[in-house]
Amino acid sequence: MVAVAMNEGSPTSGEASVGLDVFPPEQHRRWTVLLRLLLAIPQLIVLWALSIAAFVVSVCGWFGALVLGRLPDWCGAFLRGYYGYTVRVHGYLMLLVDDYPPFAWTAPDYPVRLLFPAPTPLNRLAVLFRLILAFPILVLSSWFISGWAIISFILWLIVLITGRMPGAIFEATSAVLRTEMRVSTYTYLLTPTYLKGVFGDQRAPVAGPAMTAPPAQSPTRPLALSSGGRTLLIVILIVGILGSFARTTVRWNDDDDTDAISSAQPARQVAIDLTDWIGHTPQHVHCPNFLNADIGATEVCTVTDNGIEFRTLVTVDAITHGAAHFRTVIEH
Repeated sequence: MVAVAMNEGSPTSGEASVGLDVFPPEQHRRWTVLLRLLLAIPQLIVLWALSIAAFVVSVCGWFGALVLGRLPDWCGAFLRGYYGYTVRVHGYLMLLVDDYPPFAWTAPDYPVRLLFPAPTPLNRLAVLFRLILAFPILVLSSWFISGWAIISFILWLIVLITGRMPGAIFEATSAVLRTEMRVSTYTYLLTPTYLKGVFGDQRAPVAGPAMTAPPAQSPTRPLALSSGGRTLLIVILIVGILGSFARTTVRWNDDDDTDAISSAQPARQVAIDLTDWIGHTPQHVHCPNFLNADIGATEVCTVTDNGIEFRTLVTVDAITHGAAHFRTVIEH
């Protein structure tokens, strides 16, 4: 097998999916758990800068794969390094490990690492429609990530209090991270293998007289979920789906709010009408509330001019081409 893992290891023989090794500590240092987000800020800044470069490289790689039928070597090398760095930062943020990620392109001794399959030819048609093909699993991955983020405070609190990550939480969190990485590396053409093993790997067969179970590479390879880990992973998925629908509902409500008319618009109309009536622009016009973009909607504006304060009633008289027209009545 060709060495392609940028010192991040290599997957088991015959495995075309990206593998994940996580070696958790026996005990977390509580102060690093307490300050995890603050400690990770420098890493997130570096990762943000690298993500911009990775996007540019992935676009180049997409065109190269269409022409060559494979990801260009330099694109693959960069993207493997980028995702190796990404998984270390995300693993640290998700409390899977306690060691601080090094600011290094490769870190073979770090307790979180990705294992990439050897480069293989890519189907040009699959490359052409890669984003369309990846869309369902990108949505699924976003549900897992957002679901984990929503309950992350509870998980953080458990690790902070106990100083360790319970097995079920470790399994479910590792599954979320592995799904994220497998979806991303498929989308970025590092592997032709579609997402699999979302809810863990099949357990190795029981050893018999003529059969020996393969040794485990790490606690996450193979990733065998207990009933508790699988249940928590399902909860994370459900929470992520509900959170996604909630955000969509909020966006719809926000879009509905765009039908409201800013208070500045009737105030401007009042100032124009009063200028025509009294011969000069009033000193101050205040309309306190937004108006609904409905004909007949009204608002009372306060006008101050030369020390005299009076009120003006503003009514939406018409709406044409998205623009509101007002009728003003001065209350004496």
